[in-house]
Amino acid sequence: MPARSATAFLLTATLLFSQAGCRGEEQEKTTTAQSDAVSSRTIQLFYEAPSMLLVPEARTVSLPENDAAALALVIRELLKGSANASVSRSFPADTVLRAAYLLPDGNAIVDLGGQTLSAGWNTGSHQEMIAAYSVVETVIANFPAVRRVRLLVNGQVVPTLAGHVQLDKPLYPLQFLVAKR
Repeated sequence: MPARSATAFLLTATLLFSQAGCRGEEQEKTTTAQSDAVSSRTIQLFYEAPSMLLVPEARTVSLPENDAAALALVIRELLKGSANASVSRSFPADTVLRAAYLLPDGNAIVDLGGQTLSAGWNTGSHQEMIAAYSVVETVIANFPAVRRVRLLVNGQVVPTLAGHVQLDKPLYPLQFLVAKR
């Protein structure tokens, strides 16, 4: 990250955290009560179909009403794999979600880990693209304020997951990877 971008990010984060600390006690209680509320919601998870394109799979799960808290749960559902046993996993079985963040600028950050991704995933370009964009399409479909998704591995910006799909910048959705309904 260039020094100017890093400085701007730190200043913005500092400002946001300082503003959050200035809330009144009553507003804090209201925010906490809202973030603790959980409801059953239907989400869309994207997996590869026999057509080699991503297709949505609807799943009803209990999620916090707060989108920032719900993001991690949605990604964990995606990493579990499809409910259809004939659909192969998008990511290696040992992939874990380390963290997930929604930023106010329309970015989401998804930090993945696991032995295979850490050691260097030995897979082809199609599988890597399907994996990366299954996350992007899932996040975009379930969180309308998100426009881009940044994938990290073990908290670090990595050039790729397996040598093919560039991850040095946030990813935008690619509609040509999603099957037409």
